[in-house]
Amino acid sequence: MKAEKIGIARRLSYISYGLLGRRVERLYPLFKGLRAALEKAGSTIGFRAYVSLMCFASILSLVITFALLSATFTLIYYPFRATILYIFTLLLTSYSSSIVLSFIVSLAAAAITFLALYFYPSYKTNVRKERMEHFLPHTASFMTVLACAGVPPERILRSTATKDPIFLLSDEARSIVGKIDLFGYDTLTALDSEIDRSPSTSYSNMLRGFAATVRTGGDLKKFFLNATRQLMNEKSLKVQRFLDALGMLAESYVIMLIAFPLMLVLMFSIMAAVGSTIGGIDVFQLMYFITFGLIPICGIFFLFLLDAIQPKA
Repeated sequence: MKAEKIGIARRLSYISYGLLGRRVERLYPLFKGLRAALEKAGSTIGFRAYVSLMCFASILSLVITFALLSATFTLIYYPFRATILYIFTLLLTSYSSSIVLSFIVSLAAAAITFLALYFYPSYKTNVRKERMEHFLPHTASFMTVLACAGVPPERILRSTATKDPIFLLSDEARSIVGKIDLFGYDTLTALDSEIDRSPSTSYSNMLRGFAATVRTGGDLKKFFLNATRQLMNEKSLKVQRFLDALGMLAESYVIMLIAFPLMLVLMFSIMAAVGSTIGGIDVFQLMYFITFGLIPICGIFFLFLLDAIQPKA
């Protein structure tokens, strides 16, 4: 399914480039940062094709949105049994204003489409970076085992590339091996080219150290042992920070959504017994609001907060 989505996006980019490639050449200098974002996102679509896709998708969004809204307003303001005078009046007033509104909304839809496609590579870059940093210690451990067994550098990369991407960064290693097989790169050149397109500093540093060790004839076993130890320590620190934040979040949850609401309900119950109000509002209404409104909203807020601080990979 993922390969099919990539194939469809690539075909659309080719069609867009064929239709608009030469017409949008003046826009290329305006999106210089997009080229690096596409490389770091691991995109298989070229820079020029992606800019053409952005323009084509925006135009298509504008046309489709305008057509749908115009048809909808036509059905609303154009009764089949209306008189000629009524139709003429609608065309001059309600219908014409609806067309203007449709055009404005269509422009907004086109702008949203353009911005969404523009920022999508940055989103994919962050996702790829998080995945790299999550699986990098396991990948380094696997490479360490191979280096300790005396496996040569290129064979280390090829063995890593054959493993399941669920557990290792085999797809990233497969990209390096592909440059060796398809483009004729040597191992060092392939590693250097992969360093430039990596969004993760830790992954780039490991590849840079790998290439430097091979280039200088150093001990790969010692290098990977030290790199794996350092990555494991960094991951342990991240996990510890997450657990500390989770403990603070749990304490806040108990105080704000368990203890404090119970105190409020108890206080409001006593106030309701003596028949008092708060600011002219009935105490029972406040209790209903806290029970069925405030507590669920705060619970949802804590869920979003927990999702924000936990490791995504």
